[in-house]
Amino acid sequence: MDIEYKKASQKYSVSYMNNSKWFKLFSAWADSGIEVDHSIWRFLDSDHQEIHRLPIKRDLLHNRFNDGRFQPFEYKWIFSVFIPRRYKPVSNVGYEREQDIDSLKSIADTLGKYPVFETEEGLEVRGYEV
Repeated sequence: MDIEYKKASQKYSVSYMNNSKWFKLFSAWADSGIEVDHSIWRFLDSDHQEIHRLPIKRDLLHNRFNDGRFQPFEYKWIFSVFIPRRYKPVSNVGYEREQDIDSLKSIADTLGKYPVFETEEGLEVRGYEV
């Protein structure tokens, strides 16, 4: 285990996900053909958030992202991914797009026990808990 990851992950009492579980979930969602253009990503040891589409098959390697649309980091560094039910493609414009979080949750449920939490606002996958 690398020292930086060990130090960052010690802050959390529960680790729900690992590289294999993230890969399995991202792969199942990519295979479904459901397009998600807007998701909010948070990372270990950082207050920084990023907005990404969900990865497609060519973005995924078994332990990390392929270099390209995503930086080539290991999945275990993901604190959480939030997928809003609705989002505005252009801020300050009334138009909203909907994303099929019900189907994403259903797919996750078929894979086994995954830390997928649904709210009125959207769907969150948590990698860690304080």
